[in-house]
Amino acid sequence: MSDENRPLVIVLGFHQTFERVPVKGDELNDNIDARGFKLDDKGKRVLTNVEVDWVTYAPAHSPMGANTTERIRHMKPTQEIMDGENAEKTRFMMARWAAIEPAYEAWKKGHELPINGTPLAHWPGVSAAMAAELRKYNILTVENVRDLGETQLERIRLPNMRDLRNSAKAFLDNLRSAEAAEREVERDNEVAALKEMLAEQNEKLAAAMALLEERTQPGGDDEAAALKAKLDAKGVKYHHRAGVDTLRALLAEAA
Repeated sequence: MSDENRPLVIVLGFHQTFERVPVKGDELNDNIDARGFKLDDKGKRVLTNVEVDWVTYAPAHSPMGANTTERIRHMKPTQEIMDGENAEKTRFMMARWAAIEPAYEAWKKGHELPINGTPLAHWPGVSAAMAAELRKYNILTVENVRDLGETQLERIRLPNMRDLRNSAKAFLDNLRSAEAAEREVERDNEVAALKEMLAEQNEKLAAAMALLEERTQPGGDDEAAALKAKLDAKGVKYHHRAGVDTLRALLAEAA
């Protein structure tokens, strides 16, 4: 995965809580307080029960760093932020939400969270027990292992972590090479298929032209039949849709 396509954060999980929150009121039709919340007849805020979705994530460049848990509604770039003048903050929020949104949508539908990168389960370089140990440090992909820094290596309780990091890099390099070779084979197959299709179309076009030639020549089918009979007698091969001129030329060549 190239640096520009690497997600900004790694999603570690979601959960849901239930809260009582004040209801926003209509300033024209409701009795509201100074902050715009609806008040009841006793002057107390009207409360309602709501679901609150939370996400826990870690920086992609440092999955072993501190985890952050925040409300989903605080993750989404609002129109106000999009229209604001702080371009750096906008880019950050959009990049962070781009990494969180697919996983959030999958979680809401009850699906497993998608993983950005090559899952550890697809890498023969680690056993199931090693993969489970790595996941304790929020290391979910082979790319995470490849990108570990020196200080991070020392914190993981697995032997030969530097060798494992080198192995992850070699595995991903080989995987990219294999994918490139597969794409090359697919392109070659597509080119061969196009050539075959073109040859077939040319053959059909030649046959159509021969038929047109035959129908526009004097003598028409009768003369063509006679010429074919002569060619057959001489054992000369010809296209079954060849026109009169072509048959004449073949007969002259045979003579």
